[in-house]
Amino acid sequence: MAIKVNGTEVITDSRKLVNIADTDNTVSSDFYPNSTVITNTINFTTPFMTATLTGNTTFAVSGVAAGKSAVFAMDISTTPHAPTFSSEFNWAGGTEPTWSDYRRWQIHMICHDANRVDATAFGFSALTSTPTEAVALSGTSGNPVTFMDMPSSNANDLIMGWTFGSNGNIYKYESIYNQGGSGTYLHSSTQWNNITPSQTYYIKVTNSGGTKNVSTPDSDAINSWIALTSDREYRVRDARDITTYADENMIIKVEIASDSGGSNILDTGYYECEYNGLA
Repeated sequence: MAIKVNGTEVITDSRKLVNIADTDNTVSSDFYPNSTVITNTINFTTPFMTATLTGNTTFAVSGVAAGKSAVFAMDISTTPHAPTFSSEFNWAGGTEPTWSDYRRWQIHMICHDANRVDATAFGFSALTSTPTEAVALSGTSGNPVTFMDMPSSNANDLIMGWTFGSNGNIYKYESIYNQGGSGTYLHSSTQWNNITPSQTYYIKVTNSGGTKNVSTPDSDAINSWIALTSDREYRVRDARDITTYADENMIIKVEIASDSGGSNILDTGYYECEYNGLA
């Protein structure tokens, strides 16, 4: 008995294949769809299409009909070039992919009807890569990184300082009772580490001049190497009457090493807190 597809005979009574296009007979009578190279039209009469973009490209569609499906392999190159798809496309989750995230994409498409193509895209060969990890600090003994503050009244102590986060960031801290105090807020997300640390690092902080030293009750240990596996805080506190002093400052020397003994110091920096009284 012959077999027909959509009224067209494809297997005869003698079991011969006829009227079959867009297939390749490779081995053991297995058949595979041809890979069709396209430029800017996705044609649903071709089940597997490829394109390597040489510039920003707007894709139209043809042959759209309910139940048709196709796969499109797209290479946007390392430039990358931007693809634009016609209004028939309905992306999975309601959000079109960020094409610049990956170089190579597999797009699987099913026609819901003549006006809607449901599509899912999978990215390969990421174009965005994690930066090379680097430990870096700023400031010198003669020119430290500085921020300034001022007590608001005698009702509360002035407290301010620096925090070296376990996430690789550096933060400033100023008590909410200081003048314009904001609590903890970001100073740098690229120092002390430019990414979330991939290993355990160690920090050593020492007093390095200035009129005031680190307040021990408000700070982590100084003068010794401690792991940066949690946030490390170094603050100055002044409980005096603000009318009894003028300019004050605290300068700390900060060292970061890759080992607990500090034999491999990766960088050194100097950070200052400066505040003003009313004398």
